[in-house]
Amino acid sequence: MKGTGDFEIWTTGNILNASVSGVWNEAIAKRYQTAFVKHASALSSSPWAHIVYLDSWVLGTPEIEPIIHELALWCNLNNLKLAAHVYSPNMLKEYQLNRMLAPGSIRFMLHHFNDVDTAIMWLQHEGFNAQYPKQVIAKRFA
Repeated sequence: MKGTGDFEIWTTGNILNASVSGVWNEAIAKRYQTAFVKHASALSSSPWAHIVYLDSWVLGTPEIEPIIHELALWCNLNNLKLAAHVYSPNMLKEYQLNRMLAPGSIRFMLHHFNDVDTAIMWLQHEGFNAQYPKQVIAKRFA
């Protein structure tokens, strides 16, 4: 399947933000993994958090699952403490995300939120200086 997906990654303080969109295939997932590790490496000397906006993400081919799982394992070893997934309720997304990020395989706290405000409040409550996204892809939240 041809991937039509894209992503944007940026940091605010000790939070790695990502906005993902479209249908993902193996090539897109590998590009994301490389960009994610590059940005997160700058944060990994101390605890950091991750927030990802998934409303515009459609789904991924099965080939992305081991890549994202491997990325989660990297996060386990590199000080990720909290991760927030932001997307409207969607059983297919939830199913695929749970396959990639099985509860027994991650050591960071992961929560799903239906809206960005609640996700940001949670990160702030946990001691991270989360801010409302201003990036182009995440613009729908502004």
